[in-house]
Amino acid sequence: MTANKVNLETCDREPIHLIGEVQPHGALIAVDENSLVVEYVSDNSAAFIGYGPDAVIGQQLASLIGSENAGQLADFPLEPSTPELLKPWFITFDGPDETSINAECMAHRNKGFIILEFLQPENAPAPVWEDELLRQGIISELIKPGALKELAEASAGFIRDVTGFDRVMIYKFAEDKHGEVIAESTNRPDSFLGLHYPASDIPDPARRHFTLNVMRSIPDINGKRIPIYGRTGDIANAESAQPLDLTYSKLRAVAPVHVEYLNNMGVGASLSISLITNNELWGLVACHHYDKRVVSSSRLRFAELLGGTTSALLQSIENTSQLRKSIQAEKTAFHIEQQVRSGRALLELVEDQAATMMELIDAQGLLLVLGDDRVQIGQVPQGPLDMTGLRKLLADGIATTQSLSSVIEMDRDQMALAAGAALLDLSDDGRDYLILFRSNFHQTIRWAGKPEKIETTGEDGITRLSPRGSFALWQEERRDQSQPFDATDRDALRILRRALFALNSVERERIALEAQKAAEGEEIRLRHALLDAARANSLGELASAIAHELNQPLSAIANYVSACRQEFRNANVALPKNAANLMDEAVTETVRAGDLVRRVRDFISRGDLNADYIDLNSAIRQGVELALVSCRLPRLEVNLLLDDDIPSILADPVQIGQVILNLARNSFSAMEGSDIQKLTVEVSMDTDYVQVTVADTGPGIPADVQKYIFEPFHASTTKGMGIGLSLCRSIVEAHAGRIWAQPSTTGAALAFQLPIQENRDE
Repeated sequence: MTANKVNLETCDREPIHLIGEVQPHGALIAVDENSLVVEYVSDNSAAFIGYGPDAVIGQQLASLIGSENAGQLADFPLEPSTPELLKPWFITFDGPDETSINAECMAHRNKGFIILEFLQPENAPAPVWEDELLRQGIISELIKPGALKELAEASAGFIRDVTGFDRVMIYKFAEDKHGEVIAESTNRPDSFLGLHYPASDIPDPARRHFTLNVMRSIPDINGKRIPIYGRTGDIANAESAQPLDLTYSKLRAVAPVHVEYLNNMGVGASLSISLITNNELWGLVACHHYDKRVVSSSRLRFAELLGGTTSALLQSIENTSQLRKSIQAEKTAFHIEQQVRSGRALLELVEDQAATMMELIDAQGLLLVLGDDRVQIGQVPQGPLDMTGLRKLLADGIATTQSLSSVIEMDRDQMALAAGAALLDLSDDGRDYLILFRSNFHQTIRWAGKPEKIETTGEDGITRLSPRGSFALWQEERRDQSQPFDATDRDALRILRRALFALNSVERERIALEAQKAAEGEEIRLRHALLDAARANSLGELASAIAHELNQPLSAIANYVSACRQEFRNANVALPKNAANLMDEAVTETVRAGDLVRRVRDFISRGDLNADYIDLNSAIRQGVELALVSCRLPRLEVNLLLDDDIPSILADPVQIGQVILNLARNSFSAMEGSDIQKLTVEVSMDTDYVQVTVADTGPGIPADVQKYIFEPFHASTTKGMGIGLSLCRSIVEAHAGRIWAQPSTTGAALAFQLPIQENRDE
């Protein structure tokens, strides 16, 4: 590295977890997790466990703390929690010369080692009566506040009572990582309440440790740092071949840059308690003492409990606030969605809901752009604005900024109306979007010293970044900026954007389809005509093949019956009258069936109708009787609810009979597994139409199948080819009628209407 080059790694990338040293108020040993042989030891081990480093390195743990204590480690919660909490282990073991050593031990497992940190235990029991008073105060006061400020103030006061520090501050992080003191309890004349501290005061490595460890106690800022030695004799820091990871160590020594920082503030001892909400570092409880301050283990655990309670209550307050805003956003989105479904245009609905959306996001202006259409309400900058710079901030379709003029070109008049903005992208091509504008929020920020690091050059000629040397009040005036958009705002914006994007997509698709229909109407009609012709041709070919195959056996049946009669005559056997009548009816029905097949074939292939004024009741009876010939239902009940008052209908009796035949056969097939087997055919009439309804007691038609049942080759039952109902639809529509499936709770019900001839065009 060349001289005078700023060494950024000394602060923002400093490996403080590999510092290789501990604070002097405790000692550390690290043993291999499998063999329990000591691999690392701090230089002050004799003061806490009776044996110096030379006597400890390479020894079995049991030889130091006793076999019984070493055996208890198997049941001890060694895995670090998230975040790591204080887990004291009070043990007694034999020291040198048969002395008895009492110790408080903090033990955890990390990267193949069990790290044990030894502290001096309290000399006397904790003052229970004081803790009881504090406990009562916590129960009665700490859980009362429903607002953030009151909770922070109560928490700061209780933690100062527990720890005895000169100053306790609740320190909240902003989204840009800088912090603000939102509550303070102190016995000193000066106050840090309301002061802001730059993000650089707590670099990323320190933030990581605050997230992983709830407590960080430094009883003596300038206490001597005690080195940790490995079996090689080297200090186990980042420069060692085998450094020891102290991520979860409670005794980890203080980094030099932090010592300098606290000395610049005049602090002699500190205690930090992490405030973690939703698994993220929300802020800190920062405790400062202006002399050395050793806090007993029981008080530290009490403070840890207070910090955890405060974190939980903070999370509850913030989640409640976020939930309220999200619910309001969902209500607004739902209302717009319901109105769009009723047929109202999205542009009109957003205009109606503009005031609600602006209030939700604390915005003073709204601009909606849908293609060439624009709606603007409230304080909206006049003139063209190129939003390209704002679009570069898009994440999940949302872009926010509290300084709009820093990302797009704006003149002074425009900046006076809009300082911040949130953009909601409403289309994939970027042509449709919604912008909510926030007005100027002039702010005076009181910094605890100028928020910058100081460059210092050491003897090696390298310039390093050092902490600030002055914490004198420094004020910053912020203009041309709005209130920042926080995570709660962005959640509400995402809810609105999700609904608006989906609805706009539907509306764009509808408009596009309408435009396409208008532009290509004739082409679509011709295409449909070709498709209909192709379908009719295919069905015609199929009908011709079926007719060809059926006509031969039908003719054979008629011939066989006639031949039987002739054989009886040749044998001079007189036929009984009933037998002769049955033979005549068999020949007649065979001829009628052949005629039916031929006419259906002709209708499908050419659309022929042999219409006449017919008795509809008679055609229905014939269709049902023909269906009953092949019916095998043992418990079938047929109800014909006909109407003798209906007028004659202009229709083809054979084809109407075919419709009844197909519907009845479908019902018979559906009722094969039903306990109740009942077919009902009902005729009713209104002014213009006669309606025929065929209902059964089968399982009914599934909702997802109903829209397909009249399409060809979509079988309505598990049998057949699926052209029966398609044929019924073609016949009914050829008679200027319509056919449909009716809702039914007891089976399937299909109905068709035929016009009364007086109201039909010739």
